[in-house]
Amino acid sequence: MSDVTPQESRVALADARNQVAGVHRSDKQFRFVLLGIAAIYVVAAVLVGLFPHGGSRFAGVALIVSFVAGSVGTLLLLLRIRAYSRRGILWFTWSAVLFTIWNSAVVGVSITSGWGDHINRGSTSLSASSSL
Repeated sequence: MSDVTPQESRVALADARNQVAGVHRSDKQFRFVLLGIAAIYVVAAVLVGLFPHGGSRFAGVALIVSFVAGSVGTLLLLLRIRAYSRRGILWFTWSAVLFTIWNSAVVGVSITSGWGDHINRGSTSLSASSSL
C-alpha cells in the first residue's frame, strides 16, 4: 500500500467536493423538468377550458402540438443531466407521485361533484333556444 501525502489527500478531497457540487447542480435541473410537465398540464387545461366540447380544430391540434413539444422538451432536459444523486431522484419521483395523487383527487372530486355539468346543460339549452 502506498503512502498518501497530506497534499494528495487535500487535492483528492477538493476534487470530491467539486464532484458533489456538480451532482447537486444537476439535481437542480429536475426543477425545470417538473416545470415543463406542469406547463403541459396548464396548456392542456387552458385549451380544454376554452374549447370544452372540442368545438375547434385548432384546440385539438394545439393540444397535440403542446403535448409533443412539451414531452420532447422535458425529455431533452432529462437527457442533459449527466449525474443524478439518490436524493435528487427521490425528490423528483416523490414530486411527480404527489402531483399525480393531487391531480387524481381534483379530477375525482370534479367528476363526483358534477362540477362542469352546468357547462353541458348550458350548451344544450343554448342550442335549443337558438333554434327557436
